[in-house]
Amino acid sequence: MSEHLEQDDETVANNARHFMAHMNAQSYCCAKALPKALGLDSVNEPKTLLDVGGGSAIYSIEAIQSNPNMNGIVFELPTIKPITEEYIDKAGLSDRVFVSPGDFFNDPLPAADYVLFSNIFHDWPDSINANLIQKAYDCLNPGGKIVISEILLADDVKSSTPAATSMNVIMLPYTKGRQYRPKELFRRLKKVGFTKPQVINLVDDYDLVVGTKA
Repeated sequence: MSEHLEQDDETVANNARHFMAHMNAQSYCCAKALPKALGLDSVNEPKTLLDVGGGSAIYSIEAIQSNPNMNGIVFELPTIKPITEEYIDKAGLSDRVFVSPGDFFNDPLPAADYVLFSNIFHDWPDSINANLIQKAYDCLNPGGKIVISEILLADDVKSSTPAATSMNVIMLPYTKGRQYRPKELFRRLKKVGFTKPQVINLVDDYDLVVGTKA
């Protein structure tokens, strides 16, 4: 989440609490729906969810609370790490959710069974997102899954929901990214070796694009 703020570390730290509180509230419904939508609530062996740019850790917290077999890692900037840990401590999950400090543009991602990118791809150009997909593939254990949570455009674009169209209009002039169509993400996932790409509805206009590492 905080990687979206292209500012110096001190400014990011000063603004992050307000921004993170906003994103935490905005993400509540999606985070609550994630464990069931992705099947995390029924995992019967130890698994780790890595939330890239996970901010307040709300997705990790909900996933871990749904199942004692789940553990979480939030990959966040070093300046944001203490704030993320406050949310984790407040949830009483400091023994099961950890913050790995790093910059997802430049650093490798820690090993995991699920890698979640929530509202990340729509902020960045194709070249950066292609690199993130490759990093996810590299860090995933065999059989692991990449999970991209976004408001998706329809494959034919013209059938897109008003929410998806509006979000795309917002993203184009104000960020370096855009909203994606499922077939675009499927193609990028397959290119690096992911199999069985699928779309799973999360809640309302939000969907999950999921691919599996063979």
